[in-house]
Amino acid sequence: MATNLTQLLRGWLPGAGQHHQSAPAGWQPLPHPVPGYTSVDGLPVPVVTVRRNSATAQLQVLRDQVASPAGPEERRDPARHLIPAASFNPHPQRGLVIGGEQFRFNTLVNSASCRACGKDDLGFGFVSVAIPVDGSEPGLAPNRSLCESCAEGQAGVTR
Repeated sequence: MATNLTQLLRGWLPGAGQHHQSAPAGWQPLPHPVPGYTSVDGLPVPVVTVRRNSATAQLQVLRDQVASPAGPEERRDPARHLIPAASFNPHPQRGLVIGGEQFRFNTLVNSASCRACGKDDLGFGFVSVAIPVDGSEPGLAPNRSLCESCAEGQAGVTR
């Protein structure tokens, strides 16, 4: 019964039942894996993001891939999962101060573009967390995001 339901859902819903398959066309590899957490049944689950699909706002993550003292012979093959990009939290959190303004590394909506170089469809980048001194709500200005390379360059970070 469960197998028939999975096969039925694969035909109707994009991404349904693809939790252990390789990423389909339209997926973009990330410049580097991004470790973090997602939640399953309200509990944090450590994962590493390896690909993204901007059209569906999904990330392909690997479980059981967190750095550990276990040697390679003790590690299991990672299970691949598809998750909504909004459910992913990078960890450890990365922050930069650029010109007195604080930025945090996070997932970005598709419409965000880098305010320095104009690159769009970033997936991940640094977002300003500046709160106006007058206490008013921060606006949703389109120039609050920086791509990773521009943010690190402006902050003087070397890799």
